Amino acid sequence: MDNFPLMNERLYLRSPSINVCFRVIIGGTLDKNKVKEALEKICIKHPLLNCSLKIDNGNNAWLVQSCGLSIECYKSTEIDWQTWYKTNDNIPFDFLKGPLVKFCVINGKDTEIIILGHHIIGDGIGYLNLVKDILLALDNKIDANQELPPFKPEEKYFKETILLEQPAKDYAQRLNGEWRKNRTCFTEKDYNDFFKKYRKTYNPNLYTASLEGDSVKKLLEKSKSNGLTVNEVITSAFSVALMETLDREELRVGVAANIRNDLVSEPNNCMGNFVTGIAAKVTRNLENDFISKAKDTAIILKEQLLNTKNRHLAVHFLNEFDKDLIESIMFAAYGNFEHHVSKKLAELIGEQLENKGLGISNLGKYDFNNYENINVLDIQFIGPAFPANLLTVGIITVNNKVNVCFRFNESEIKEKKIKKIFEKALEIMNI
Repeated sequence: MDNFPLMNERLYLRSPSINVCFRVIIGGTLDKNKVKEALEKICIKHPLLNCSLKIDNGNNAWLVQSCGLSIECYKSTEIDWQTWYKTNDNIPFDFLKGPLVKFCVINGKDTEIIILGHHIIGDGIGYLNLVKDILLALDNKIDANQELPPFKPEEKYFKETILLEQPAKDYAQRLNGEWRKNRTCFTEKDYNDFFKKYRKTYNPNLYTASLEGDSVKKLLEKSKSNGLTVNEVITSAFSVALMETLDREELRVGVAANIRNDLVSEPNNCMGNFVTGIAAKVTRNLENDFISKAKDTAIILKEQLLNTKNRHLAVHFLNEFDKDLIESIMFAAYGNFEHHVSKKLAELIGEQLENKGLGISNLGKYDFNNYENINVLDIQFIGPAFPANLLTVGIITVNNKVNVCFRFNESEIKEKKIKKIFEKALEIMNI
């Protein structure tokens, strides 16, 4: 595999809470060696699975194939998936040794496969592509042709783009100039110390819930009859529920934006990080009914998502800065690193906010019913507890069941409040 650089690699590289997780439940007990063989087979198609990072003399980060897979196997009487997940999510990945993803197989009445990976080698859709290929491999139908993310060291990433205006470029260069006067370079030890202190202080946690049967039917009917998407209804409901539960008048709502189809080179079904985000402020309007609020929120978010400049802004903006300055942002926003340029840039890109917002990452609807040799019972998506969010919600609809995972920090909001927010959202949607 040829080495290739990563887009926006430094911001993700040093985030203290950026891991992506999937839990796959397959009916019956699968032989652990068969699962291992399937995982090893898909490395041919997804070479990112056994990669580590190399930092060259120009301070560029490159992925290199240099390690094997990390696979642990247990009986269900020995460990449960959340215990394994929480334990391993609290261990920082060794970027220089790799790999940047871990697998766990838990066998009991059914078979659970847990995938925990760093965001730098895959976004939600990227890891979902991996899940699909794992299932195909277990069903003996995998196409093992290699699929590489289309990254090249070039200026233009997108088919259609509006580049940064010159004043923004000039501003970035001024910040770069100030940074270079007394820049700081961080070591792996610095990152590990920062990671552990952050996790001890904030303690990321998760709460899972789901909608089935009549609730899903009502949600679909409500969305369709009001000219809204399911994602727009859910996003609005969680926004209102969060504001009402915490008695807030406004909220910053961030939505993940898939930019795979925007790229010059098509990424197809490979892994890789091809996501950006947009954010908008929504207000708590006590006079409007929920559907009116949902339509208002949908308009605000659509204006951002449909605007090419807004979708690509973060990518172009971050590419203007020195790599070690980008790397310093997380240390300044969530650690004890004091540097006015780092803190200024953290504020500009939405980190280090006093009023943390709501993040939504909805992967969409998928059917996993048509396999010959395996029975897929369920799939859960556990996204990162992004530091800039008070609450991050990961959603995936599997076989007409809506699985929701709330990520939050125990030091900022308790599980009791999360449950209340979910119950309030269901009440608001009347489902």
